[in-house]
Amino acid sequence: MNTPTSWLFADNSRYSNRLRLLFIGLSFAIGIATFLLYLAVWYACTRRRRSQRLIAARAEDPEAGAASPGPERCGMSDAAIAALPTFTYELPTVVPATENGAQDVAAAADCAVCLGQVEAGETVRRLPKCAHLFHAECVDAWLRAQCTCPMCRAPVGPPTPAASMKDGTPPADGTPTAESLPPV
Repeated sequence: MNTPTSWLFADNSRYSNRLRLLFIGLSFAIGIATFLLYLAVWYACTRRRRSQRLIAARAEDPEAGAASPGPERCGMSDAAIAALPTFTYELPTVVPATENGAQDVAAAADCAVCLGQVEAGETVRRLPKCAHLFHAECVDAWLRAQCTCPMCRAPVGPPTPAASMKDGTPPADGTPTAESLPPV
């Protein structure tokens, strides 16, 4: 039978079993500590590289840098949020009967922030650029932290006079508004 020749495993070793276990334990602890140190250095380097890329991207494209959330711009002011169009939600109307005689009811709106359905009589807010619809209190909380639409991540800007018409009639120049277009 092959007997180990290592000083650590030999029976006639001058080291006791306690000393052997202590050596194995210390070796294991040093290995774990080295691995954790490696992870910490890797995380710090990755974070530094990511921030340098972000700074370089903002320097190259100032408009994209301004739209991306960062430490200096992380949300909208209460005045800008209050300027967005708000109205009371009404249930969708029944679509007229089709050729086969079936009547279709338009799909009810869902709030993508709270994942709840928008009920009749609730106060809702429609974002002017993308025309997405949300509960007013849900999207207000979102817009205090973000400058983008919760669904499509389009930048949210101030409403244009044509887009804030609640009846959906197109302006005099004939260009369609966000209200008159079907929601995406």
